Amino acid sequence: MIGNLPIIKPDMKKIAAIAASVGYLVTTVSAFAQTPVQIGVTPPALGISPTLAVGTLIANALTIIFVVAALLVLAFLIMGAFQWITSGGDKDAVGKARSRITHALIGLAILALAFLITRVVGQVVNIDILNLKSLPTLGQQCPAGQAPDPTEADGCK
Repeated sequence: MIGNLPIIKPDMKKIAAIAASVGYLVTTVSAFAQTPVQIGVTPPALGISPTLAVGTLIANALTIIFVVAALLVLAFLIMGAFQWITSGGDKDAVGKARSRITHALIGLAILALAFLITRVVGQVVNIDILNLKSLPTLGQQCPAGQAPDPTEADGCK
């Protein structure tokens, strides 16, 4: 105390938070946007085109399967978390929620392992399984100076 006046110690955390907030609000950042780009969207054709390469069909199917499986894992994780929150302390409900979350995480691990296996096998046989334009064959012949490449439409690059 100084005389009859108490010494006031400023709370540094509050001062730092206020200074940071004021500094953030005072500084403005210019946004430099690009010129708008017109994107043409065409509706997809119904069914599978007879001219569609089998490799493209397989690559698209694998991509769709992985995306759907990842969304299912996310849905089961959310359902398990919701069950846990709404269990109200009931041991059976908490056990079921924990089991659902555990199974969802095991499914995620299996999904990641399946994706890893498809990528590794694709690297070993030199085929990008998720980006096929044509299926390579054992008797495939490419013109002189070109090598087989399944990511190209004619199978050669």
